[in-house]
Amino acid sequence: YWDDLSEESLNKALEYLTFAVEKDPDWAPLYDGLAKVWGGKMQMGFVSPEIAMPLIYANLDKAFELDPDFAGSHFTSAVFGVWAEWNWEKGEREFLKALGINPNDAMSRIYYAHLLITLQRFDEAIMQGQMAVELDPMNPLILALFAPVLISVDEWETAQQYLDKSLDIDPNNFFALGFYDLVAYRCGAYDKAFEALKLSVPLGEDIMSNIEKVYQEQGILAAYEEISQQMELKAQNDFVPFFDMAVRYLSLGQNDRALDWIETGLEVHDPNMPYLTTGFFDTESLEDNPRFIAILEKMNLSIKDK
Repeated sequence: YWDDLSEESLNKALEYLTFAVEKDPDWAPLYDGLAKVWGGKMQMGFVSPEIAMPLIYANLDKAFELDPDFAGSHFTSAVFGVWAEWNWEKGEREFLKALGINPNDAMSRIYYAHLLITLQRFDEAIMQGQMAVELDPMNPLILALFAPVLISVDEWETAQQYLDKSLDIDPNNFFALGFYDLVAYRCGAYDKAFEALKLSVPLGEDIMSNIEKVYQEQGILAAYEEISQQMELKAQNDFVPFFDMAVRYLSLGQNDRALDWIETGLEVHDPNMPYLTTGFFDTESLEDNPRFIAILEKMNLSIKDK
């Protein structure tokens, strides 16, 4: 259930793991699993970092207390070192520990590849991503996670092929669907992009039906505009992913509004912020903007080399 990364599946995983802890409270992998689930809920924008972070670390600390050498806990520590703490050195150190214990762990390799694109070490990232796919070639999440690695070296069409394969295996894979519209849009496959949007944007059937009419009559950018407006309304009462909002505004060329959301993401430590300079979000138009440069400096990131 965790691998799907939809809200429903993550809640189901949480239910199973909580029940399992009641049955076997001294088994480290269960607490590591709970940390992963709360991390997934935070990464996908279902809960705020403020809620998720204490639960992540409480469970991860318990896992290390029970078994300091469990590879899965080092993988989880690496993931949160990167996407929660923005501590690149800790993240790489923990990924290498996890792989030292279990070199055949495809998840450690694919997420390590994501750290490497954040650090702009693209050749190493491709190598790690390819190894992950070879280790687990029918895992839809592994295939979908390889797409951002390929995009970092401008292999957009190949990335779409991996997302297509992921969705062939699991047509409802939430992560693949959530990322698909960006890739399909850049490849000019607008109908595919909008079909993915209908399944991944949390706005309800009636609203999405109206947005589909906008798409049919005015095109994909008008649909993105309407989605952004509806998500702004949703944000008045519910948590919405800050970085997702920024990406929508970047695609519309509304840089100041995008930067507003990125700056908020910086304040709350949005876990998707490390992807700012990896090349698959359209941030080139921001590279000379003092607001954007200040954000990168605070995160210890640099603009992607052209």
